[in-house]
Amino acid sequence: MQDLALAAAPLLLLLGSALLLPGLSPDRPLPRLLGAVLVAALMLRYLAWRATETLPPLAWSAEAAIAWGFFGLELLSCTAGLLLLHVLSRTCNRSAEADAHPVEGIPGGAPLIDVLIPTYNEGREILTRSIVGAVAQDYPRFRVWVLDDGRRPWLRALAEAHGAHYLTRADNKHGKAGNMNAALRHLLALEERAEAIAVLDADFIATPRFLRRAAALLHDPEVGCVQTPQHFFNPDPIQLNLRGLSVLGDEQRFFFDTILASKDAHGTAFSCGTSGLVRLAALERIGLFPTESVTEDMLLSVKLKGLGWSTVYLNEPLTVGLAPEGLQEYLTQRGRWCLGAMQIARTRWGPFGAGPMPWRMRLHTLDSVLFWGFSTLMRLACLLVPILYWWFGIMVARTDMRGILDNLIPYWLASSFYLGWVSRGASLPLMADAMGLLVTREALLGTAIGLFGRRDQTFKVTAKGTRRDRAVMQWGIAWPWAVLLALTAGGIAWRFLLGPMPHTSPELEAANLFWSLLNIATLAITMLICVDQPRRRRQERFDADEPATLRLPGVEAHAVRLRDLSVTGCRVEGGPAGLAAGRRLTLRLSGVGDVSAEIRRVSGTTLHLAFQVSTGVEAALIRKIFSGRYVRSVTSTRPQDLLRVLAQRAFG
Repeated sequence: MQDLALAAAPLLLLLGSALLLPGLSPDRPLPRLLGAVLVAALMLRYLAWRATETLPPLAWSAEAAIAWGFFGLELLSCTAGLLLLHVLSRTCNRSAEADAHPVEGIPGGAPLIDVLIPTYNEGREILTRSIVGAVAQDYPRFRVWVLDDGRRPWLRALAEAHGAHYLTRADNKHGKAGNMNAALRHLLALEERAEAIAVLDADFIATPRFLRRAAALLHDPEVGCVQTPQHFFNPDPIQLNLRGLSVLGDEQRFFFDTILASKDAHGTAFSCGTSGLVRLAALERIGLFPTESVTEDMLLSVKLKGLGWSTVYLNEPLTVGLAPEGLQEYLTQRGRWCLGAMQIARTRWGPFGAGPMPWRMRLHTLDSVLFWGFSTLMRLACLLVPILYWWFGIMVARTDMRGILDNLIPYWLASSFYLGWVSRGASLPLMADAMGLLVTREALLGTAIGLFGRRDQTFKVTAKGTRRDRAVMQWGIAWPWAVLLALTAGGIAWRFLLGPMPHTSPELEAANLFWSLLNIATLAITMLICVDQPRRRRQERFDADEPATLRLPGVEAHAVRLRDLSVTGCRVEGGPAGLAAGRRLTLRLSGVGDVSAEIRRVSGTTLHLAFQVSTGVEAALIRKIFSGRYVRSVTSTRPQDLLRVLAQRAFG
């Protein structure tokens, strides 16, 4: 008992330190650095313990092969973990820099910017939003170009109706990068050349301040690219399927709010394909947008860095986009990102390539390779190891409770606390593992194809604009996790029926039970995410609380309160008595004017309205809704809120 008390001392010290974390800002440099150093030290201490005290002797046996193979994966995973800690040890916020360098102060005035909207098969509603947002910039000198790889006459008319230019090409070679390069050759031949290029994916809408704020960072002549974060106006599949829209941030918040800001502090931020600017002179130096990878954005910044141009990150919500609307679309997108990272690793610009790459950029590209490849394998192995123990008695570590309390638990808790703290709850245990499990198949396939397959892989476009009227269990995605869940739970039950494992201490049996219960919880969350929830509306509705005015023929104007709003309809409270569904009226909205509407449903004094809008009114509604006032991202999650959401989803 005294030995256990001594072993628990580091754990108690760690728990005491964790109580202090909520009172410290993760933006403070010293606590952030010290936290990273502490976690790294505990990680190395854990690995030393694993290597010297827990592994079986090398032998020609299944147990030895599995134990040493698992330890090898741990070494690779911990290498990725050390690189992540190095990244997270610093952070950067450039808002003050953008404030200090307004575009009016740039020598020669605000630079001319060409805004590119590459598109392939997106629908009219999606493209209308993007074009309207792009042409409504609060910036003195810019042109908007719609780049249509679908060669659609109606899109030419739509672009021109909103004041944008339209370009197309004869083929779709090299996907998005090829589309933009074809446009750049046209733009470079113009009499007045732009100084910078802005890229907006076809499903992203720029707020009016996008160009003004991003262009401010071009004051530094060494800046080749300015990236801003991606925020989303609709819930991603994880938020929707767990029914945690008001509590859970979207899956990209950890990357954009934490990791990319940290990479910027190290000088290794990279372009993310949309919502950014690229200096045209820098693009010309690297031969325009890269085509060697399906993630041309990341490779763009890697090439720029090799030639002395930096990518900087302005962490302000200046654009909003459409998140993948179904789980399969989400996985397709992640698989493309993995494939692109592996393709970059095979080029001369990869971590071990011959290109002129600074050592820090090499480390940070290696981090991507390890994350997509070996961390994914490690996550899968952590699910399989307890199953092997319960069913076959195979152990990857032989230890006692003191060793676990002294080495494993402090490291695991410290890393969980630190990641949750620096990310403000965007990365929490179990939830982060469940999201990682979802992409296992795509990550392993992307890794294999990217590292060993043909180099000329095609660009897979993420489908957007889908709707469902009922919940759908994605068994094609869920079945491996269902099998592992059954094997884990069945193994525990089987072992308890047979009695304790021979030659195994009760402490080790308890440790495997705890590990298995964590896996069951992670797999259960993963299964819940695999139930795609209905998306019935054509357009997202946004909460509102502002005055509006109803006008009906022959009736005096009536003041109401706007409670939610979309491009296609709204909900108002305080309507006059006696109204019925089907009645037509006019609604006057601030910033829009008069909107023709029809009552679809009446609930007391609450009216549910459907709009009938002209092109001009539709554009005004888009500008109003996507100005940044109504779209709000959840940027922090408390563990207790996450637990409540999961409990309600599982048992509610």
